[in-house]
Amino acid sequence: MKKEVEKLQVSMRNAGIDCYIIPTGDCHNSEYVSDYDKVREYISGFTGSNGVLLVTGTEAKLWTDGRYFIQARRELEGSGIEMMKMNTEGCPGIWEYVSKLYSDGRIQNIGFNGNLITVSQFEDIRSNCADGIEVITDTDLAGDLFTESGRRPSAPAERVKLIDIAFTGMNLEEKLKCIREDLKDNKCHAIFLNKLEDIMWLYNLRGSDIKHCPLALSFAFVDMDYAYIFLKEEAVSEAVRAYLANYGVIICDYEDVYVFLTDYPYSGSVLIDDRNVSVNAYRAILKAGASVHLAPSPVERRRAVKNETEIKWIREYFLRDSVAMTKYLFWLKEQARALSAGEHTLTEFECMQKCDELRLGQDGCMDVSFDTIVAYGSNAAMMHYSCDEKQGAQVLPRGMLLTDCGGQYPGATTDVTRTVAMGEVSSEEKTAFTRVLKGFLALMNARWLKGCTGRNLDILARGPLWQHGIDYKCGTGHGVGCFLNVHEGPQAIRWTPDKKNKEAELESGMLITDEPGVYVENKYGIRTENTLLVREYMSNEDGEFLCFENLTYVPIDMELVDISLLNADELDMLRNYQQAVYDKLKDHLEEDELEFVKRQIL
Repeated sequence: MKKEVEKLQVSMRNAGIDCYIIPTGDCHNSEYVSDYDKVREYISGFTGSNGVLLVTGTEAKLWTDGRYFIQARRELEGSGIEMMKMNTEGCPGIWEYVSKLYSDGRIQNIGFNGNLITVSQFEDIRSNCADGIEVITDTDLAGDLFTESGRRPSAPAERVKLIDIAFTGMNLEEKLKCIREDLKDNKCHAIFLNKLEDIMWLYNLRGSDIKHCPLALSFAFVDMDYAYIFLKEEAVSEAVRAYLANYGVIICDYEDVYVFLTDYPYSGSVLIDDRNVSVNAYRAILKAGASVHLAPSPVERRRAVKNETEIKWIREYFLRDSVAMTKYLFWLKEQARALSAGEHTLTEFECMQKCDELRLGQDGCMDVSFDTIVAYGSNAAMMHYSCDEKQGAQVLPRGMLLTDCGGQYPGATTDVTRTVAMGEVSSEEKTAFTRVLKGFLALMNARWLKGCTGRNLDILARGPLWQHGIDYKCGTGHGVGCFLNVHEGPQAIRWTPDKKNKEAELESGMLITDEPGVYVENKYGIRTENTLLVREYMSNEDGEFLCFENLTYVPIDMELVDISLLNADELDMLRNYQQAVYDKLKDHLEEDELEFVKRQIL
């Protein structure tokens, strides 16, 4: 067993804990966390953004989703930790497994850090675990071991930055007014916020506490009269302090949030989002005698529906980002020709460096939106593959190379994926690429009645693959933030139902990705991804119809397309898209780059 797991098992025995649970997130239920909060990674060695580790006195198991099956198996090899494939036949859910341990008499209790488990997750434990099992929420055994190891970095406290209203379209006063109207609609007096992107959006602030995510560790509390924000003292500049004071915002210390929740003089119901707020924060509010209204945060929806000012900048920065990505694809094709001629060698890492260089060279680009994924050949079968200078694979003059990347701009967050031929490809690879393309085009050109969710549209992307018994173990599309997280809720496109929450309807102003794929272990991975904007299409006696406006203008590599597999409508959609790319980029590329784009038009 991995030595960190063995140390945890010793701590568990000393504390009288039979089963210990370590989720991925932080006390804000963040998808991506700071290095300080990578406790599960420290104990398990698994680096993915989604996973839950279960440890008993005799075993350790890690649950993760289909994006990480290949990666987790490789990273857990030799650790003694068994990978559990979430949402697959024969794999029990984590709480189902805990109940089995209890019913078999192997455990009497479970423990976890109550700051890291949400109210919703805690209710899952209570409803799915056997009656009688003791639940311990006031322990941080894994975090303590991380600290004691000397490998845990300090908690981040970078300076918070203001974002100009020229990019937001609404000032803080206007946003607070909207949220207070939402509170009235919910018959609530106040709302507690712990989701970082909600807080950053509401207060028109940004940070850098989490890599590539412009977020500052913070909490917020808004009632009908006052607004509070909890920040680390060293993170607040005089300019930020003056800005918040101008809007009557009371600044509190980040570490004092639980004291505040316990001591606040409640005079009505408090709205909390049980999907995100920790069970410890929830209990602090209940301890004060307050009534709690569990509901999705109204900030989430308002953040997800971009206003016209935001959309203006989104279009502008996505165009600049498309220029950078197209320049990169042209460079790749030049490298492919040089490789074929035996003129030099090329690695995944060098490709990643070039991609980042071109993007960061665009006017306004402040950072990449996640670690750029460059995966050659079989490495692309891992959806969240990561290369480095020492381990990046050699790129050869054959097969395919996948690049998934994006940028952070003051008015947009971008996300795009392209798969390109680096030389000769097999008929199997071309067929798989074309089937992915068929789904990609169908979704991008969809029209639908208002009221549909992403689940209603998912079949458009998966259909061409399902017809041949092929699937990809992830969603088809995720929401995208506006100079915030590259993954944003509540909107999503996936075929699996959300049994716990009402699925979000697609609304005009939402951003969402279109990224079907095929992933064949030890052979290849294919993904094509654009970011789309939901817009109004038409209204008639049959209802209100919506559509997508494409935001990404990057050519599709025609060397990978088997035209014989496309019908007349698909050929038209592909031709129109490639022509639109040319028209959008013609004033922004060098002559040879533009000629490359032109060659992709049917």
